[in-house]
Amino acid sequence: MSRPSLPLLSPTKSTDNLQDGHVSPAFNHRSIQLDTLPKTATFGPNLTCTSAYMLTVSRIIGSGIFATPGNIYKSVGSVGLAVTFWIVGAAIAACGLAVSMEFRCMLPRSDGHRVAIQAMVLGFTASNCIVFVDYMLVALDMEVTAFAQRILAVGLLTAITIVHGCSLKTGIWIQNGLAWVKIGLMAFMAILGVVALSLPQSSFFENAETLSLARLFEGSRWDLVTLSTALFKVSYSFADYVNVHNVLNEVKDPVRTLKTMAPTALLTVAIFYLTLNITYFIVVPLEEIKNNGELIAALFFQRIFGASVGSTVLPILVAISAAGNVMVVTFTLVKSAQPANVRKVLTECFQARVNQ
Repeated sequence: MSRPSLPLLSPTKSTDNLQDGHVSPAFNHRSIQLDTLPKTATFGPNLTCTSAYMLTVSRIIGSGIFATPGNIYKSVGSVGLAVTFWIVGAAIAACGLAVSMEFRCMLPRSDGHRVAIQAMVLGFTASNCIVFVDYMLVALDMEVTAFAQRILAVGLLTAITIVHGCSLKTGIWIQNGLAWVKIGLMAFMAILGVVALSLPQSSFFENAETLSLARLFEGSRWDLVTLSTALFKVSYSFADYVNVHNVLNEVKDPVRTLKTMAPTALLTVAIFYLTLNITYFIVVPLEEIKNNGELIAALFFQRIFGASVGSTVLPILVAISAAGNVMVVTFTLVKSAQPANVRKVLTECFQARVNQ
């Protein structure tokens, strides 16, 4: 004997509170959200605090840190103003994170954008796939052609999709590993900046007069167009600090994890960004940065390791960052879309039941 179907929402939360077409004060909208939004992922929570931390760090740190600092300095005209923008950008990101955490801790559920999964994945990861292919081909000293770009980019995205689709834990393990590599590389570059103080190829003594406190803001450009553009570029470098917020169904103990992990991840990235900016200014001559803004990381590695090694190390670093970015974006977008689709189905079922 088949069991009678139960209403989507309990009577106390739906029809009993409807009087003459008006909703009574006891009608709790949030209780409906808690009933209709899934509490856990299909296969249960798989992201620990460490995995969530790596997911956030790997999403924020992309290939921009290898080019944006030079462009910022080139546009604002002084070291002091450039470093100030990175501090302000971190503060703005912290404010946005605080607001997002307030809402997500109230309703710790995954919530994706209501668009097609294919459009999301291709739209947001295609550029990183191309960046990965371009820099890997350069590192291997191979010709970069349009055909090779498309084939290898599609191959990368296909391989990542297969990994995430066939083995969830393996995909998380790989993206955690790529995130650890990113953190290690950032730390290594910061250490190189300290070591470079005693190296003859360092430009610290050449830049010492400009880096003094008295001349730190010398040459600054204060027009609103320059300042707003620089602030936009820095803010974009801190974008997606709420990456994990969209997949909270996958996180173990989401509220506690969010409160500890998210600020720590953002602080880690801010410290690395600020340290690498200072490292660039220690090693690379300021005139070279002004003339070759977005090549600042290439100039850094060439100064430390020489032209031959530097031209190979940098492309590999950028390729690793791009691959890690593709991994976490694919994971997040697909997982965040699942609850949105479930909610849409439940809403349609509820509307159909009401209309009967």
